[in-house]
Amino acid sequence: MSAPQPERLLIRGARILTQDPQLGDLDGDVLVADGRIAQVGPVLIDDRADVVDGTGHAVLPGFVDTHRHAWQGALRSLGPAWTYPEYRGHVQVAVGPHLTPEDVRIGNRAADLMSLDAGITTVRDESHIMNSPAHADAAVQAHWESGIRTVFDHGWPSTEAEAWQFGSDRCHPDDIRRVREQLLPDDSARVTLNAMLRGPELSTPDVTDRDIRLARELGLRISMHVGLGEWGAEQQAIRTLQKAGTLAADMTFIHCCTSTDDELRMLADHGASASVAAALEVFMPGLGQPATNRLMAAGVRPSLSVDVESAVAGDMFGVMRAALAYQQLVRAGAGGPLDPDAGTTFDAADLLSFATIEGARACGIDDRTGSITPGKAADLIMIRLTDPNLLPATDPAAAIVTSGHAGNVVRVLVDGRTVKRDGRVQGGDGIAELAAQSRDRIHRAAGIPVPGLGRN
Repeated sequence: MSAPQPERLLIRGARILTQDPQLGDLDGDVLVADGRIAQVGPVLIDDRADVVDGTGHAVLPGFVDTHRHAWQGALRSLGPAWTYPEYRGHVQVAVGPHLTPEDVRIGNRAADLMSLDAGITTVRDESHIMNSPAHADAAVQAHWESGIRTVFDHGWPSTEAEAWQFGSDRCHPDDIRRVREQLLPDDSARVTLNAMLRGPELSTPDVTDRDIRLARELGLRISMHVGLGEWGAEQQAIRTLQKAGTLAADMTFIHCCTSTDDELRMLADHGASASVAAALEVFMPGLGQPATNRLMAAGVRPSLSVDVESAVAGDMFGVMRAALAYQQLVRAGAGGPLDPDAGTTFDAADLLSFATIEGARACGIDDRTGSITPGKAADLIMIRLTDPNLLPATDPAAAIVTSGHAGNVVRVLVDGRTVKRDGRVQGGDGIAELAAQSRDRIHRAAGIPVPGLGRN
């Protein structure tokens, strides 16, 4: 699918939630030109631009999902009641080895379609389905096709999944060098490369050290899953990295559920970032609970992420609500007191920040997206505040966080190109049928029934 061309648009009369502390929130206009945010202000004039009526709408930077295993897009909603071991057993161990490169392309396209529909303009694709070079090629191709901004985190295979995790002595697949040199050499492009490493929780100290040196040799930012259940509490991956002298600001740590408070302070002291997958963490027993408030107490403003659509919804609205719901349970006494005056709590405005500019920072792309700042890429979403579930939108941020859904997102731009117009995502025709066919084929190859359908 060829990408739509950048447009010259003047969005007029909207409530603009810029996520830029210098600009703040305002009622006014946004001018988009040459794929960039050209101007933001109360009353803008441009005779060459197509005018979009923003009355009754909020305009935000697009949401940034800092951790999604996009290859599972065709395996959506299979196990909402799974525990973590059940998820690993069904998805990573049982069906993961049977995905063809085309299955990966379809899964990623389905995930990107869901993302764009819900106002996610950037996804950090944690791709641990690198079963062959062809799988990597297909995964990257899908993101180019969909039009979404992608930080592609090259991971490990789902073939022999157990041998690649929990004490693995296998080094990161060397094909990441080819991907860097041939597929994604340009760090300013819409699709860029990062390294998804296993780190101390999933590999040996020697492998961890070698993998980190490889990523840094290639000039790549690093992500790691840490603080996963009892195993994470035992391993203390962040502390291990700190002692090894490899903990640094180019790292994003995912989950941190059972990481200690001391480890979170180490993370903050080194300028590293964190990704909280709040919806999955409260849904899936075995991971631990969201570390959002503990991260804030340590001095880290986290980003937010979906994680696996095989278990939870693929939109940021649900993630924001899950984070807020867990905080309120803790404040009610379920997990100990929180002190709002000490900066350990958050509100709806904070959640929008976590879902936008903090996500961009965690991906290392806050210089080009994450806020409505002149000069940045025009990654924008329009949310209709007059829809029945949002009106009267007394506080737009609170209305969006507590009540918003993908249907309220009426327009989405990535790099100044409209990818969702009048509530309909562009280029999504036929994906539903392809995803269903892919799901069935994968399960037949694995010799196990599709959950809920009871068939091979």
